[in-house]
Amino acid sequence: MRGIRVILGTGLLLLAGRLPGVLAQDKVAPSHEYRYDTAKQLVVEGIVEEVKDYQCPITGTVGSHITVKQAAGVIEVHLAPATFMKKYEIVINKGDRVAIQGAKILFEGKPALLARTVAVDTTTYAFRSSEGKPLW
Repeated sequence: MRGIRVILGTGLLLLAGRLPGVLAQDKVAPSHEYRYDTAKQLVVEGIVEEVKDYQCPITGTVGSHITVKQAAGVIEVHLAPATFMKKYEIVINKGDRVAIQGAKILFEGKPALLARTVAVDTTTYAFRSSEGKPLW
C-alpha cells in the first residue's frame, strides 16, 4: 500500500509541474579525470568576462562557470553546480574584479581552474575545502 502512495505522489508532482526544474538538471557521472590537485593550486586575479551555466562533465550536473581575463590571458573557471550557487545566493557578475584560488587543469584542450575560493570585493565564496573536496 505504501508503494502505491509513493507512485501516486510522484505522479501528482509531475502533473502539477513541480519536477521539471529537477528533471532539467539531468545528472551524469562526474568525470574522474578532473580531480582537484592541491599541488597545482594557484591564485588568479582578473576581471570576469562571461558568466555561464552548462552541463558540465566535471560536476556531473549543470555547473556555473566564469571566464576571467587576467594578465596572462583568458581562463575558464569551474565554480560549482548551479543549484549550489542558487542555494547560497552566490552571484558573480560580468565586470567583477575577482581573485580565485584554484587548481589548474586542462579542460577540452585549454587551461582552466577548479575554484576553491573566489573573492569578489570584500566577500569570499568557498566552493571546496582546503583539501579540494567539493562543498556541495
